[in-house]
Amino acid sequence: MILLIIFLLSSYGVTNIITSGKIFEPLRKYLREAPILGYWIKCPMCMGVPVGIGICALGFWPDPVIDWWKNWIAAGAASSGWCWMVRVRLHSMGEDTL
Repeated sequence: MILLIIFLLSSYGVTNIITSGKIFEPLRKYLREAPILGYWIKCPMCMGVPVGIGICALGFWPDPVIDWWKNWIAAGAASSGWCWMVRVRLHSMGEDTL
C-alpha cells in the first residue's frame, strides 16, 4: 500500500513539474508547435502516461509480479487518471489552472 502511495504522489509531482513548472517552461515553448509532443507536454492527463511508465520501470509499482508490459500499461493508466483527478480537484478549489 505504501508503494502505491509513493507511486501516485511521485507521478503527480513529476507530471506537475513537467506540465506547469517553471523549469520546463522553455521546453514547453519550444515544443508548442510540435504535433504530438506540443500537446502532451502541457496536458497532465497525457503526460501522466509516460511518467507513470517511467516510474514503474524504476521499480515503484506495488505489484511487479505480472508481465512487465502489463505493469507498464496499468501504471500509465493509474498515473494518468490520478494526475487528472488531482489537477481537476485543485482547479475546483481555485489553486490551479487547467
